[in-house]
Amino acid sequence: MILCIETATKNCSVAIVSDSRVIAQSAERADKFVHGERLHLLVQECMQTAGLDFSDIQGVCVGKGPGSYTGLRIGVSAAKGICYAAKLPLYSLPTLGCFDMSYVQGDDVMSVIDARRDEVYAQHWVRKEGVFHPASAVEAVVVTENSWEHLADQQIHVIGDAAEKVGHLHGNSNWVYAENAFPSAKYMANLLETPAMVKEDVAYFEPYYLKDFVALKSTKKLL
Repeated sequence: MILCIETATKNCSVAIVSDSRVIAQSAERADKFVHGERLHLLVQECMQTAGLDFSDIQGVCVGKGPGSYTGLRIGVSAAKGICYAAKLPLYSLPTLGCFDMSYVQGDDVMSVIDARRDEVYAQHWVRKEGVFHPASAVEAVVVTENSWEHLADQQIHVIGDAAEKVGHLHGNSNWVYAENAFPSAKYMANLLETPAMVKEDVAYFEPYYLKDFVALKSTKKLL
């Protein structure tokens, strides 16, 4: 029984997975991040729905990023806090793998998360024996029609919350660009117990931000 938490984007999500089956899940998405106010309530909702307490949970798995600095910090802090309190092991999965890839017809997926302007976080995944595995490192890509030239002739299915942006900026006729979709804790079930899942040190684990945090200037008028 694994408690899964994914908060790297505007989608704040929690799921409980037993034997690769999602037995409870809850998510909330808003233009403004609600993670700080809602994450622990979503965890509580899932536990109640499944009729469990933390003594029934065997570990916590968190999406490690990349993504929003604030979202990742809140999600990882919550996961570590639960592990400390309940004496549970901590695991991580790449956020770019936390999508529904089950409907993809081919064996190649490019998952993408919006990184503002014309940039995305991207990772190539390949299906082997029915399971998708990372085929590249996570990278920050400024998207143009010449991006991913080494994959230009392959049939690639693009998914993620920046899929439509990539389709607009990239536009390769060999590629299929899905509608925008957010990563979710419920899709972690597909990667649990695969090499993508890593056991982490609860004391020292930090999110994978990929890029340094950049503070934006407030648009609020000061008195």
